[in-house]
Amino acid sequence: MTGYYKRGNGKKKWNVLESVFFVLIVIVSGYVLLQSPIFEVHRVLVRGNEYISEEQIISIANIGIGENIFKVDLNTAKANLELISMIKEVQVDRSLPSSVVINVLERKPFALLPAREGFIKVDEEGIYLQEARAGTPGLPVLTGIEYELPNPGQAVQAERLGDALKVITGLPASVVASLSEVHTAEDGQIILYALEGIQCRLGLAMEIPEKGAILEQLLQQLSKQKDKINYIDLSCAGQPVVLYKVQ
Repeated sequence: MTGYYKRGNGKKKWNVLESVFFVLIVIVSGYVLLQSPIFEVHRVLVRGNEYISEEQIISIANIGIGENIFKVDLNTAKANLELISMIKEVQVDRSLPSSVVINVLERKPFALLPAREGFIKVDEEGIYLQEARAGTPGLPVLTGIEYELPNPGQAVQAERLGDALKVITGLPASVVASLSEVHTAEDGQIILYALEGIQCRLGLAMEIPEKGAILEQLLQQLSKQKDKINYIDLSCAGQPVVLYKVQ
């Protein structure tokens, strides 16, 4: 019996030594990871940005070059970047040994809304992105819409905005690129104005893909006659009407 207890005590002592040794290894490893220049941040990589500059993103993320990569607060960097109205989603990750990678999904400007002093850009969800000037290529002006100006990053609350955005979403890209204005009347009727001066009465925000395909063809066919056209009526998708000016 005495020998049995000695063997048990020896085993316990060995387990304690193993535990102490393991703790020492962890402490030493942690010290090396936190102090070694190998794990200092040398690069911050930004991916997915188109409208926001890399320099702006890195500055707002506030990740210091030379900082230990394990001390970088990824959650704080992410929270800082989420304050940018143009950013829809963002992910910040470590890439060992010395890089931090920022992946962003931006909100894309979709149209312009008149504001008190100029215009604002909105995306396809009606989110206020930033201030803008008139004549921004590829961004038609949405008129006939009354709204209270929200803060950047918030949705514009307007009764007729949804129909206008639905129209732009459903039209061919070539047609959207040719538009200067999308007007929404009180009765829901949509009127498009092309950069070439052609007016198109689209009717209600219904059958937009069908109407858009017809309008795309008509604009191509009538481009040389634009000065003679009064307006195009696509209120009924199956019966397009082109009304010419009286000579």
